[in-house]
Amino acid sequence: MSLQSTPKSQSEQPTRKSANSQARIRRVLHNRNFLLLWMAQLISLTILNATNYGVIVLVNSVTQSVFMAGLAIIAFTLPAIPFSAIAGAVVDRLNKRQVLWISNILRMLTVLLMFVSIVLNRGNLWPLLLLTYCTSLIGQFFIPAEGTSIPLLVGERDLMPALSLFNISITISQALGFLVLGRVATALFTPFDIHLGKHIFHVQSIDMLFLLVAILYAVCAVLILCIPARHFTEPHLKEAQREREQSTTQEALRRLWRDLNQGWHIVRADSLLFFSVVQLSVVGILQLLIGELAGTFVQEALHRPPEDMALILAPAGIGLVGASVLMTPLTERLGRIRLTLIGFISLAVGFLLLPTTQWLWTRLDPAHSATSPGLFWTIICLITLLGVAMACVNIPTNTIMQERAPESGRARVLAFQFMLYNSGSIPVLLFAGAIAQWLGFNLLIVVLAAAMLVFCYWASHFTEPPKKAQHHSES
Repeated sequence: MSLQSTPKSQSEQPTRKSANSQARIRRVLHNRNFLLLWMAQLISLTILNATNYGVIVLVNSVTQSVFMAGLAIIAFTLPAIPFSAIAGAVVDRLNKRQVLWISNILRMLTVLLMFVSIVLNRGNLWPLLLLTYCTSLIGQFFIPAEGTSIPLLVGERDLMPALSLFNISITISQALGFLVLGRVATALFTPFDIHLGKHIFHVQSIDMLFLLVAILYAVCAVLILCIPARHFTEPHLKEAQREREQSTTQEALRRLWRDLNQGWHIVRADSLLFFSVVQLSVVGILQLLIGELAGTFVQEALHRPPEDMALILAPAGIGLVGASVLMTPLTERLGRIRLTLIGFISLAVGFLLLPTTQWLWTRLDPAHSATSPGLFWTIICLITLLGVAMACVNIPTNTIMQERAPESGRARVLAFQFMLYNSGSIPVLLFAGAIAQWLGFNLLIVVLAAAMLVFCYWASHFTEPPKKAQHHSES
């Protein structure tokens, strides 16, 4: 009897793990407060991307200047470098619910002012760029407040499936914001005139996008307010409130500077937390690099126009979303650190296979070369696998960062990671195309793959502490 029961229990163990993973996902999806935050995140990210899309379209249509388009991109990303760390230190001492709904209301106002400035004087883009900068600056407070709210609403046990769902919404929001919402707005609204006394103001279809975005920011604020305030209770906030009431302005500034230093020390004191912050930033920059070089790749490798870069971005997004759904059971089987290492190695190999595949198909099908259907579908499969590999790195690493960061300093950790990511992303935005032209696209891919393998070697020195590993296996 015992000989028969042993293999049966072993065979049932994966089934129990799978059932446990599915139960955790269902539990998260039945969490009303989490769903409200998730919906607010999906809408806010979508309209943020739609706003950036609208600004770029307006700048290009008015100026036809690459320099001005570059300024528009910098206006999106520049506030993160000096202000995200400060925002993280401030948010750690504030109620996250208040930060979330107030930041949405403030962004609603800045986007409304964008609409007004465009209608009043379409040729003067400086108010538009300034308001874009202000909107991004407000977002530096929203991002850490949102990230630190997830553990408060779902708890550490359900953090992995919750972050998987958030990762899915990030990918979907990019597609909806850049590819769908802007075009829907231009299709729904036709140009019209506003008569105010002797003045006539012309409103174009793209202008209505900003009005629509402002309304949706108000919707996000309402969704946040629908979450009961008691779920955002954090014990350390009471002490922070007493310090604010008893301190002078000079003491408050000294405390802010102390908190900024503590944010760095929190990250650096925990090697696994430091690893997760750096790795998330590197993968984020890689995602940005794929988007930056997608147009060049479809031109050089597939001999298609740059407008077809959605052929590259869409499979990567599909792979990222598909893998996100399966991330919880994968992590339970392989472990977080091992899964991230597998993902990073797969990214490096996948990048190397892109020029290798191009070279191979030119030998196998010289008559068609870059236009070969075999090359096209092989590239699509590789890009999809790259999306899967990114999910294998992103979600486990994000979970490690959320769990290792202390509750009283979690916003500072998230803000530091966002600052690190943006500090690396700005030179990528400005110089990736020039570097590709200087080195050649294929050589750039090889250099990137080699750099990823070196980074993977560095990351291999980190292992999950026994206490944490035991906790996760029990959950």
